[in-house]
Amino acid sequence: MKSSLKPTGEMCLICEEHKQTGIHILHQYICMDCEEKIVSAETNDEYYKHYLNQLRKLKLVNSSV
Repeated sequence: MKSSLKPTGEMCLICEEHKQTGIHILHQYICMDCEEKIVSAETNDEYYKHYLNQLRKLKLVNSSV
């Protein structure tokens, strides 16, 4: 029997999981777990390139001043 429950929260740009807490950068959501991993990542970390690739998805939005 399939569950009809919808995921709660927002989908994280980095881990692509639905999470409840995080931040918005340029209208994109990054969960608290990923934010902490990105901030503390060293360039030789295993997932450093993954973080960079995911962050490239951030879209610059033209805003009127």
